[in-house]
Amino acid sequence: MNDDPSPVIERSVDIYAHRGSTVLAPENTIPAFELALDHDADVLEIDVRLSRDGHVMVTHDARVDRTCNGSGAVADMTLTQLKQLDAAYHFKDLQGRSQRGSGVSLITLDELFERFPDTRINVDIKDNTPEAALAVASSIERASARSRVNVGSFHAPALKHFRQRAPEVTTAASQQEVAQLYFFGKKTTHPLAYQYLQIPTSYYGIPLAASRFIQRARLRNINLVYWTINDAAMMKRLVARGAHGIVTDRVDIARHLKTGLDQCVQ
Repeated sequence: MNDDPSPVIERSVDIYAHRGSTVLAPENTIPAFELALDHDADVLEIDVRLSRDGHVMVTHDARVDRTCNGSGAVADMTLTQLKQLDAAYHFKDLQGRSQRGSGVSLITLDELFERFPDTRINVDIKDNTPEAALAVASSIERASARSRVNVGSFHAPALKHFRQRAPEVTTAASQQEVAQLYFFGKKTTHPLAYQYLQIPTSYYGIPLAASRFIQRARLRNINLVYWTINDAAMMKRLVARGAHGIVTDRVDIARHLKTGLDQCVQ
């Protein structure tokens, strides 16, 4: 697939705050999300896993060891146990400053919806279980957040369960669906089960940021979101090619680019 230039229509560009930020504040925590919104992020990109007692926790890893002052799997711990952890324990910002002991805790998806009632949220389901998919759908329903949430997962079975439970909520393509669109998209006209592509610029040498592929997706009315882009020049290139969204750890950089990004598409 050649990287030929393609026309780009006028539109806005969404900045997705990757876990709030992984480098500016403790990831997947209230301080990170508040920082992202203070820097004019459009969407909070988050990860979720189920606790032992079935609560949807906003956290990326299967274990708490990397980010918290504890050890063990999220799935083996109760909400009470998880809430006692210091979610900033291992964090240091770009200047090497620590936030250990500052009272930063893990939160639930319910709490996130309550804290940010008008904010768009992108949820990545990390557990490959029907229970996780159904719990996320139930949390979205409780918060009446269907219109401001998009859901994705690296696990096609979990994504299938979610779509069955919450067909009115938009979703991102699974890896298999991305491959289908890339290799066979010209030959298929059937309705798609997803509304978003949330993808890296390349995958095992496959150029997912090639202009022809972007144009193909845009012709199918698919929203293209690229992760995780922390370089200002790359942000501009992707937007010029037709990307709808950029997932970034550097919301501080993206904020200053926001006007410039919008100008790229006018």
